[in-house]
Amino acid sequence: MDNRLFFGNYLLKKKLISEEDILYALKYQSERTPPFIETAVNMGFFDMKQVYEILTMQANTDLSFEEVALERGCLTSSQITEIENARENARPHIGEILVKTGAISEDIMAAELHTFHQTTERFTELSEILRGVKMFQSISDRALEGLAIISEKVICKQNERIIHEGEKAECFYCVVTGSLRVTKNNSDDWDKEIFIYTITNNDVFGVSSIFEEEKRAAHVTAEGECVLLRFDRERFLEFLREHPKAAYHILLFIVQRLVYKLHQSHKELANERKQIINPQQAEPSMDDIV
Repeated sequence: MDNRLFFGNYLLKKKLISEEDILYALKYQSERTPPFIETAVNMGFFDMKQVYEILTMQANTDLSFEEVALERGCLTSSQITEIENARENARPHIGEILVKTGAISEDIMAAELHTFHQTTERFTELSEILRGVKMFQSISDRALEGLAIISEKVICKQNERIIHEGEKAECFYCVVTGSLRVTKNNSDDWDKEIFIYTITNNDVFGVSSIFEEEKRAAHVTAEGECVLLRFDRERFLEFLREHPKAAYHILLFIVQRLVYKLHQSHKELANERKQIINPQQAEPSMDDIV
């Protein structure tokens, strides 16, 4: 995560600075960040003769200076990282620039920086959690950060009802830890619900709410203590619009999973048609059990 740029976006979304302020700060920051070659020379990795030789080699390629230096054995990967870290340390912080230019006061900046650090720690934790969720395993780190920002951590107790059959669907959930049971009302005996299946960790449920506003087709209840991540429908749709590559992988996963679930449900119905669940009860439930 580019914390400096991210911090600027954080201040922008809180309407503490303007777009002009952040654009100027980024330009100022870029102009005062020492170039890679200058930093490498100052750190003693090259003299000017070696720099000239690498630049001559680079002229005949589409590679960057550091890529040519690495390819020719003039630098190691760890040395490149060391140089980049030195450049990072020398780069002025967005917050310092905004205070220096009078875009924001020093007191407000100090308070917001403290809050920002607490926020980024939470986002980092959530990004790592999301990395393990099946639906998000093919998306980039940047997209995971975006998901972390719009997610809400929910801790559920044993037998706590997360979703009620018939209620309006406005969100979906990822299971971090624990398991949940999916059930439907039984029209023959309202005191006994019909068990459908179990949801386990790193899975998702209620995903059909992404596509349309509808009523839940089944209950979802925590079997023990569970940790979930909740995603609001509108915020998730906005995320998909802003991250088209991630949207492709997520929607592909949902479609593949839906096809598999429908195949399994039809197979089970064919074998159990004479038992408790009849086709009229079971078919609607599959719309939301994805």
